[in-house]
Amino acid sequence: MKKISFSKPQVHLFVCINNRSSVGSNSCAHGVDASLVHELKQWVLSKGWANAVYVTKTHCLGFCHAQGGVAVVYPSGRFFKEIRNVEDLKEIIKSELNY
Repeated sequence: MKKISFSKPQVHLFVCINNRSSVGSNSCAHGVDASLVHELKQWVLSKGWANAVYVTKTHCLGFCHAQGGVAVVYPSGRFFKEIRNVEDLKEIIKSELNY
């Protein structure tokens, strides 16, 4: 095992795309899916923020919500719920960058 050396991002956003609809449970996937995360990554690249902002799709963050997706941003450790579209995720990033 070797450590990876890199400059740390100002913001690392983890976006849940977990889908529990097959078991009838609340899940983030009905509001947020992999294509939306891809769109967000393209937006980050277009802004020139690739080294400052990391976006990672993930599965369950432990806060399933019926009204939309869930995300957590680091290093602040803030969780967000009721995410319904890419604009909501963009707002999270801009607020963390103080834009």
